[in-house]
Amino acid sequence: MLNKSVVIAELNKQLQTKLTYLNTTLQQAIDSRNSDTKSSAGDKFETSREMAQIEIHKLETEILKTQQFINDLLSKASQFIITDKGSFLIGIPFGKLMLNDTAVFCISNSAPIAKPLVNTVISAQFNYGGVEYTVIDNL
Repeated sequence: MLNKSVVIAELNKQLQTKLTYLNTTLQQAIDSRNSDTKSSAGDKFETSREMAQIEIHKLETEILKTQQFINDLLSKASQFIITDKGSFLIGIPFGKLMLNDTAVFCISNSAPIAKPLVNTVISAQFNYGGVEYTVIDNL
């Protein structure tokens, strides 16, 4: 059976992998932009550099977001809840995380389903979206 520390460790591992990939991609984009030489068609050169700069900005934003997710995951309290319909880690909005053929839905505190899940007790039941859930464990 899954536990909170295993889920957090795997989520952190995946976020770190994503961060490494984003940093490598960012460096490649910067190198590409910097190595672009000015051609006789000045407008083409400026457009190419501007497109590269837009891509660099997107990557920098994604890096900051991923770093914030890692910080939040490791520093904020999160709640791991197992129901008869699935497992939920309430903390950061990562989405679906697969662990040992089991799906864990990583959601933020502001996700609609988080409200009935937060601070529930074992055996509590709630209805969300017309589906009845029973809490099996609350870690």
